Amino acid sequence: MISKLQYLLRSRKFWAAVIAAVSALSAFALGEISTWQLVQSLVAVAAAYSTGVAIEDAGSARKVTQQ
Repeated sequence: MISKLQYLLRSRKFWAAVIAAVSALSAFALGEISTWQLVQSLVAVAAAYSTGVAIEDAGSARKVTQQ
């Protein structure tokens, strides 16, 4: 469990997702985007992060099966 948390905190994908979510939340707090745009932004962040993780997992699984 600790190694997964350490991996997550060292992940550039994770920090990019955090920065994107904070940016969307700050834009909402400043009144620059609506609630609907905030929801769309957060869904896009989650989708991009999960897609990146899935591609990485598929790549690592492929390396294991080729060895």
